[in-house]
Amino acid sequence: MRSEVLYSTEQAYIGDTTEYVELYDGAFLQMFGRGEGTVLWGDRQGRLVWTNFPPRRPDGVYLPDITGVIKLERSDHPIMYRMHGISLLPDDHDRRLFAGPVRWYTDDPNFLWLNDRWGYEEGELNRETLGFRTTTYALHPESPKSRT
Repeated sequence: MRSEVLYSTEQAYIGDTTEYVELYDGAFLQMFGRGEGTVLWGDRQGRLVWTNFPPRRPDGVYLPDITGVIKLERSDHPIMYRMHGISLLPDDHDRRLFAGPVRWYTDDPNFLWLNDRWGYEEGELNRETLGFRTTTYALHPESPKSRT
């Protein structure tokens, strides 16, 4: 498996669109939020919008469930994406580090190869501002023979 950086983002939750639902005396918490941001993909810039519907485990760890759309400059074709991951408990600086696999869906002739790839996203959420930065990698399978 070979990986390459595809794009980086700066994102934030939009206003007061974040909702929390607690059930079973707080043992189960479901969050819903919407956000937007900018993406830098090689020499292209773009915008992205997304929703996140992550459950929170009883230990306080969230499991991001993101569906979004990337729109790059010089392209009329959106790139849809899904990310399911894990967002660790806050560190000493009140940040949540998160990571997870990514899938893409597009009909853009320049990016059709994305439909046959998995990716990996990692990032850091600032809990005070609800802003975050991510780096996303494409994973390219290789046959065992190509590694020798």
